[in-house]
Amino acid sequence: MSEKTEEMEAELIRILSGVFGPGLASVVAYGSYVTGTYVRKSSDINVLILVMDASPSLIVRLGKNAHRFFNRNHITPLIMSVTEFSRSSDVFPMEYMDIIANHRVMYGDDPTAHVTFSNRYLRHEIEHQLRGTMISLRQLVLAAHGRRPMLASELIQATGSVTAVFRALLRLRGETEVPTDHAQIIDRVASGFGFPGDAFHRLIELRAGGKHDAASVAAELLEAFAALVPIVDKYEANE
Repeated sequence: MSEKTEEMEAELIRILSGVFGPGLASVVAYGSYVTGTYVRKSSDINVLILVMDASPSLIVRLGKNAHRFFNRNHITPLIMSVTEFSRSSDVFPMEYMDIIANHRVMYGDDPTAHVTFSNRYLRHEIEHQLRGTMISLRQLVLAAHGRRPMLASELIQATGSVTAVFRALLRLRGETEVPTDHAQIIDRVASGFGFPGDAFHRLIELRAGGKHDAASVAAELLEAFAALVPIVDKYEANE
């Protein structure tokens, strides 16, 4: 870990402690920041913040004290009470599995030690995310009305959520060793669920600076989602 990273994390804990005091229970980094796939100025730093009291007044205070720091460091905070976190694994299984698989405790205890899941809830959330992403992509194509730079920028921003769903699909199949490389994830999902992954590979290449036409990539993605959603809808997951 670089000295600059250590300073950023120390400042984060200082700010949070100043707002929540002894009510700050855990601070956990997860996602690309932990796996090594973090891209500076493109990826967000995902941080789970668990507190004893998530009252509106404290959240407002944190917003006033930390918004510049969060924006400058591309930090996306997920703030929950300890009770909320312990009771929400049936609602957010996809996100919780991602946190458990790749996380680093920056402060306090590890809150993931005793979390359990049901594959039934996981399949429901995956389908919800896939259908929502497909609808959002249609709206994006409509809003862009031919402006390819805008469309490309929005597609790049969506890459992280797409690969998150794909990681969840691999876990739904019972795979415990989920790769962190985006291309490998796509290949494994395409092979396991029996659909072409080419459109998603082009999305990853676009994110990496590839010269693909954004409108063509968006059209291919819509076709790919339309093929994948019915497969997931009919998928029978073992509990």
